Amino acid sequence: MNEPLLRTMSGQIVTRIRDKILCGDYAPGSALLQDSIAAEFGVSKIPVREALVRLRAEGLIDIEAHRGFRVRPLLASEVDEVFRLRLALEPAAVGEGAKLAKARDHLSARDALRALSSALAAAALHDVGNLNSAFHLALIVPHRQPVTSEILSRLHTLSQRYVRMHLMPVGRVRRATREHNALYEAWQRGEAREARQLTAQHIEETRDELAQFLG
Repeated sequence: MNEPLLRTMSGQIVTRIRDKILCGDYAPGSALLQDSIAAEFGVSKIPVREALVRLRAEGLIDIEAHRGFRVRPLLASEVDEVFRLRLALEPAAVGEGAKLAKARDHLSARDALRALSSALAAAALHDVGNLNSAFHLALIVPHRQPVTSEILSRLHTLSQRYVRMHLMPVGRVRRATREHNALYEAWQRGEAREARQLTAQHIEETRDELAQFLG
């Protein structure tokens, strides 16, 4: 009976550590001390170590000899690779989603857009990464493209850490909201080609601006 409970606890710790990394509470490059995290969450070191190993597999954590676990630094090379892969997959998947989507999928995407827009309007940047991913992935219609959704979910997890950085300059939030609304409207109308083009433009602009910032 203890083993399933342990796995459940480890999964909860994975989620909590991941959220802290993605929102910046655990800063890029910072050490992740198992004793400190265990004390912070009120658990033993065993589920913490399991969680850190899983997050290393997700690409959010590095492990260094004699130094232990660290939050992976923000890297221009990572931005280039992650966004290049998103460009290869996401525009086509969104275009396909525009053709596949039914009424319930339109509602799910609309709700995701409203949640994201509200967080952006309130400058709640801690929440924006997850909400941004939820909106973009809703456009894929995950239940109709499950393998694509799984791959893109991984890429969005890796790109989330860069979202807050990208939105900080003046005017970026307003522009992001405008682009998201235009993308949703084209997608909801079933305009697959336009949705595909708008998705590609959105990803390219974000990639290029992040490259300038990190370069």
